[in-house]
Amino acid sequence: MPSTETLPAPGILRIDPGAVSLERLELDPEAFQSSLPVQHYHLIFEDAAIGLAVGIWDTTPMQEAFGPYPGDEFITVLDGSFAIVDGAGRAVTGSAGQSATFRNGIPVSWKQDGYLRKIYLTLIPPDTAPPKIDSAAGGVRVLPGTLPTAAGPDQTLFRNDAGTLSVVFCNHVAASHPAATADRHELCRVLSGELVLTDAAGQAHRFAAGDHVFLPAGTVVARETRDGTAAYHVFVMA
Repeated sequence: MPSTETLPAPGILRIDPGAVSLERLELDPEAFQSSLPVQHYHLIFEDAAIGLAVGIWDTTPMQEAFGPYPGDEFITVLDGSFAIVDGAGRAVTGSAGQSATFRNGIPVSWKQDGYLRKIYLTLIPPDTAPPKIDSAAGGVRVLPGTLPTAAGPDQTLFRNDAGTLSVVFCNHVAASHPAATADRHELCRVLSGELVLTDAAGQAHRFAAGDHVFLPAGTVVARETRDGTAAYHVFVMA
């Protein structure tokens, strides 16, 4: 996604899709098989040195040109649905309320028949060509909303080829952790329960099911979870 905003100072960044205005994107017709859609975005955070962007994006119906997927990505669909189509016409689909991961370089086309709005985290290393991958198999994963108890408290659902981005499902127990400085970027989507993050000024920020929060590397934060709290945590090396 393009960047037009200044990098925010480290802090607890609540992602509230209803509280932001979206800016229209300039699009390249050659990037689409379909007629040109209308797309908008709002950038929440960017670390240009590593190619990380976090924001909100929307689009009208469209289909992108077939080719390597641009970067590793985690999304949560807020409205609508999508289909990721491979060269044989096979599709992986997702819809509102679901999160999904995408592997950098898989040969696919993004297609949708209606309006879509999503929260996204993309990692596209600058000045680095996408890897050459012959098959899209396994490259898109729509994530489970729960895990069996036998799976244990934590499970890594996705790790990119470079080892710089991972998505972890956590079943949290009641716990409090003192303030510490985050050594990596982190996006969290709370699935159930409650997550309480306290900033360096002592202000508590509460996040319930469906909420998203981004913590830039360098953020000083204390954490508290309740029993029954489950969340996706997306970690990116700074």
